[in-house]
Amino acid sequence: MLDRRSAPEVHKISDVNFQQSKEETLPNGALLALLESGEQEVVKVEVVFLNAGNKSEALKGQGSMAIRMLKEGTTSYSAAEITNRFSELGAYIEVNPGFDNSSVAIYCLDKHLKQLLPVFSEILQSPTFEEKELQLQKELQIAQLRVQNKKNNILASKGIRQAIFSPSNPYGRIISEADIQTIKPEHLLSFWNDSKNNFDVLVCGAPSNSSVDAIRDIFGSKMTYESKTFEAISISSEEQKSASNESIQASIRLGKRTLLKNDPDYIPLLITNHLLGGFFGSRLMKNIREDKGLTYGISSSLIPLQEDAYWVIGAEVNIDNVDLALKEIQTEIHRLSEFKSEEELETAKTHMMGSFQSELNSPFALMNRYKSVHLHGLDYTFYDQLFRTLSSFTSSDLRATAEKYLIRGSLEQVVIN
Repeated sequence: MLDRRSAPEVHKISDVNFQQSKEETLPNGALLALLESGEQEVVKVEVVFLNAGNKSEALKGQGSMAIRMLKEGTTSYSAAEITNRFSELGAYIEVNPGFDNSSVAIYCLDKHLKQLLPVFSEILQSPTFEEKELQLQKELQIAQLRVQNKKNNILASKGIRQAIFSPSNPYGRIISEADIQTIKPEHLLSFWNDSKNNFDVLVCGAPSNSSVDAIRDIFGSKMTYESKTFEAISISSEEQKSASNESIQASIRLGKRTLLKNDPDYIPLLITNHLLGGFFGSRLMKNIREDKGLTYGISSSLIPLQEDAYWVIGAEVNIDNVDLALKEIQTEIHRLSEFKSEEELETAKTHMMGSFQSELNSPFALMNRYKSVHLHGLDYTFYDQLFRTLSSFTSSDLRATAEKYLIRGSLEQVVIN
């Protein structure tokens, strides 16, 4: 009989075994990563365009608009025909613009994949970027931008990126309505012709052998592949305003540049950050939320980009409490130099390991673990190192890491209200 008077026994997790993607090089030189997993006959095919991020733009908004416009018409299919074709087969197209790269993915049942692949490949290779569809997309993006610019948390996130990187840096610049209005079809066509042939193909789910063969044929033989790199382009950008919406609630952000994901000290810093502000039991949450009652939530995060990275702390607080919140955040950061509690550290490490394990519950999640290292020039040995470091990391290691990367130097600060 279950004894409800006693807590369940705690088992320490020292390692996590999970399925890994298999890589192969297609005949044209493109990379195919395949992760076959799951009982449902669902497949995700994601094509990551390695030079299609914002940092490769010659015109602000050019890259993200091009990605969003891909499914709005090709030489053979109108936007409506594409939508109807995918909808009638229960399929879905997902576009993801990004700083470093962008991706387009389809989700569908395996039995429909071979019918959809020719249409999908044409979307990627032969978009028309018609003026009529572009105008509709502009109106949609401007409407979304206006909504976003009424939200303090979004303005604060933009503002801290600009404060850390500068407005002209690809990681710091922001887009305005005027930037969106400037974009023309020829701008999108030029960007896409320079970007479309450098790609990786990531396939996960339960594809049949014939579906995998069809993927190899489409992306390895019928599509052109060309590996090339672009240097990030600096573009002048307006500065984010430091105050905005006259709200009683303020969004605060503090941050600075930090380590790339391939740095040997990245994992120790990741653990240190987790204890400070990476989970509900973190030091920032205990102080700012539980003890002081200044916010419903506060967190700190490492944001690894391909050519740079930053560390950011964020919270929403009452305007009257901004100064106190900022002071207490700085206090918690500096208190790490005196950290000695192995029990508290063990709690943070156990939560970190458990969270990692809980996020391996689907083929899509497993593929995300592959992407998370592959796109930073790493491989699965990163996770081996993570588990080893979690096992051996001590309070002394945490103090040294905090002193070197969090305490030293000043933090940029943005408050939007």
